[in-house]
Amino acid sequence: MSDYPEIAERFARETAEHEMQVLHDDGPYRHLKFTNPGRRWAYWFELITVPGALIFRGDGESFVFSRVPDMFEFFRWGVWKDGSLHINPHYWSEKLTSNRECVMKYDQDSFERQVKEYVVEAIQGRSAPRGISRAIKYMLENGDITGEGGARRELEEFEYRLYEASCSCGASQSFSDDLDASEWTYRHAREAGSQHRTSVKPGPAFLFEDTWEWSFKDFDWWFLWACRAIVWGIQQYDAAKAAATPDEQAVTA
Repeated sequence: MSDYPEIAERFARETAEHEMQVLHDDGPYRHLKFTNPGRRWAYWFELITVPGALIFRGDGESFVFSRVPDMFEFFRWGVWKDGSLHINPHYWSEKLTSNRECVMKYDQDSFERQVKEYVVEAIQGRSAPRGISRAIKYMLENGDITGEGGARRELEEFEYRLYEASCSCGASQSFSDDLDASEWTYRHAREAGSQHRTSVKPGPAFLFEDTWEWSFKDFDWWFLWACRAIVWGIQQYDAAKAAATPDEQAVTA
């Protein structure tokens, strides 16, 4: 489980001046609204509960979760006794009754990480030709990998091999381009004499195999933000209930 610290920092920054408004509070029926009074529509969100469901509404996609009769009890797992907040997007996304697919998006960092891990494993297994790291670096820096479609095409079309240029005299040199290898044989034969016999032989190609089963998705930032908002909102609600006077508690009981 990852708490996605970058999302925690972003959420804290964007809700630093948020205030809670209790629109309804009757047992499992709740309607809480959180806004910045000075910027009412900036990163606002609402938590609405009915028996068996929690609805998150806000400045983006809405989500509906269902697991137990009181969903505040379910999400209170994320509020630890020391006051720290923790989210579990993998488990919580399984409790969505709304569109689960929308919470996952293509993640370029995930793509790059898996490509590098594949290449490192090939290098360690001695199945990668020399110079493969430079070729991968060029692909990651210049390839069309900002979207999943382009990223998968880059993998499908990637091919890297060495070309061994050699001469009957024993001289040889490897190149990553067949034209460079041919140019070497031409220069060598011209300089060494016509009795020298040169040739170019391609080495085995390095390809990305079985990448169809690779997943380059991670949770969309807004879903992670919403998960953070839910546990933070519950924390604010519980703190307000604990601080309420007996008369105030009777009004909302």
